[in-house]
Amino acid sequence: MPEQDTIVSLATNAGESAIGVIRISGNLCIKLCKDIFKTPYPTPRKSILKDYVSLNGNFIDQVLFVYFANEKSYTGEEIIEIAFHGNPLIANQILNDLLKRNCRLANPGEYTKRAFLNGKIDLSQAESVAQIISAKSEVEIEIANNHLVGNFSKILQDIQSKLINLQARFEASIDFPEDEISSQNSDEITNIISPIIISINDLVQSGKISKSLSDGIKVSLIGPPNVGKSSIFNKLLHEKRALVDSKSGTTRDYISKEIVVNGYNVEFFDTAGIRKTENQIEALGVEKTFEILIKSKIILLVLDSSLPFPTSFFERIKEKIKSHDVIIIGNKSDLKKVLCQNLLPKHFSYVECSAIEQNCSEIITNEVEALLNHKFVDDYTTRIIVNKRQQNHLKHALKSIEEVRRLVNDSLNEEIILQELKISIGEINSIIGIKDNEDMLTELFKNFCIGK
Repeated sequence: MPEQDTIVSLATNAGESAIGVIRISGNLCIKLCKDIFKTPYPTPRKSILKDYVSLNGNFIDQVLFVYFANEKSYTGEEIIEIAFHGNPLIANQILNDLLKRNCRLANPGEYTKRAFLNGKIDLSQAESVAQIISAKSEVEIEIANNHLVGNFSKILQDIQSKLINLQARFEASIDFPEDEISSQNSDEITNIISPIIISINDLVQSGKISKSLSDGIKVSLIGPPNVGKSSIFNKLLHEKRALVDSKSGTTRDYISKEIVVNGYNVEFFDTAGIRKTENQIEALGVEKTFEILIKSKIILLVLDSSLPFPTSFFERIKEKIKSHDVIIIGNKSDLKKVLCQNLLPKHFSYVECSAIEQNCSEIITNEVEALLNHKFVDDYTTRIIVNKRQQNHLKHALKSIEEVRRLVNDSLNEEIILQELKISIGEINSIIGIKDNEDMLTELFKNFCIGK
């Protein structure tokens, strides 16, 4: 049920800035326009310049305020947004005055929660607001915006509609035995269910992409010692982050840093050179390299192109990298080439560069970018990628729908089929949003920022 009280909070950062914004939502907004700004009938969506005078008659600041009517506001309630000079002292004065006027401070995510409760957005769209705010890359923002405009909701509503129609058919069959479902074409029902299963399975698989994009796509530089991994790492970062020395085994532990590669949030790892060693510390570094390798989505395998093919090195790592996407980098291309390219695995990409050349970083990032586009989202502006909560509900829905298909094919009890259909519909409803589950809503919206 929609909230009745009026909430207020900063909609901008609390520190110093050119402009600060305070957002108010609730049924006191018209009264506040009248009492504070002497404007009892503000024109919706029009900026109005006024003095902000406190309840005790003190001038606080000259502000711009905008009134939004409930049918055209973010929350579905009346809203006022007040823009003031961005001094935290002014912000506190205005907030304290509004609290004295019977507003209360908003809880985290409460504006978006009210938008959901008032039917302005569904739950999946509400979650996309949080994803936009917390996004670390342009790709995540594009995908979250795709959810926000309702594309994900449309897919779910289509699935839900088909499942509800099936539910109605089975309920009619149970209520009117003369029209029992067994007399219907089970192939027809299977033909309805099978595309739903494919669609949901695609959404479930997209959850893996979601985690990689939000956590940062891990890309590891591995290779034998002294092939230039740290030099390339520094080039990619455009800073001298890793120590570089002509002596083998300089890197004993991994170093990592996140950078953005054409909209993707990528975490690069510089790792210890892989070789057999009696040095205990270096051996621990090699173990760390293998640990990072397992967690990585992409491997940049650096070789010295001025040396022969490292057969023993490849024998040691080939099983560990066979399931990864690998780009082999033939470093030191400024020297005479000795490495035989024909000996390299044909299913891996191969590029040559020199860590001392300016274009080294561009050559490698272009390869990484192309692989990311292929591996994750060729056209991410039209893709739907689900979060962990949504993925869990989809998995449960998928399990029930697959059971429905099996039961229909085996001509088993219609009441059991109906029960499984109801379970799957319930799981889809949990993604779109059930407004009477207060515990679930509280848990979801508490991770939003104040003011949203």
